[in-house]
Amino acid sequence: MCSQLFALLLLLLTACVAGRSTPQELDEDCELNAVDTMHDFCCDLHDESPQFSDCQMEWHEKIQYQTDEEEQMYMFCTAECSFNSTDFLGKDRRSLNLNEVKEHLDSDLVSDADIELLYDTYVKCDKHALSMLPHKGVKQLARRLTRHGCHPYPGLVLECVANEMILHCPTKRFRQTAQCEETRTHLKQCMQYLKYKS
Repeated sequence: MCSQLFALLLLLLTACVAGRSTPQELDEDCELNAVDTMHDFCCDLHDESPQFSDCQMEWHEKIQYQTDEEEQMYMFCTAECSFNSTDFLGKDRRSLNLNEVKEHLDSDLVSDADIELLYDTYVKCDKHALSMLPHKGVKQLARRLTRHGCHPYPGLVLECVANEMILHCPTKRFRQTAQCEETRTHLKQCMQYLKYKS
């Protein structure tokens, strides 16, 4: 009991110091509703691919966003487009073609340790994205994405990979910018909240 109370107090103090939301404002979708990390490439291991850039331009013409909700739809459709162009996305739109992911990482990265870290992250995020599909916030997002012909799964995977790379990037590869530090702090609070909640 004391350790849980201490963890909650520590989380509150961290939130106040960082100027971020308190645990009461966090919910089961805090990672989904966090500041958009999909295009905050804070880890040199997970850079923006040419396919992602091309898809951003394509979808910017289709969804000219002005609100956070519209930007989220834009990024999720961009993620699906990018996964389609790299053949990462399975035909069912709810799975990854992990052989394609591995081939891409093998050709893109030099270090075996980097390849393993990022590949394991994709495997973890494949499962995590599937577990997020029943969440209320994801179901609401899925309804909004339908009018653009997009599915939430690829965006959930890419958001998860971006989050994992922000949280677990090797120190020398992490971009020490104010935005990346702020995002990392928020993600740590979110993950701590989700652990405390369960």
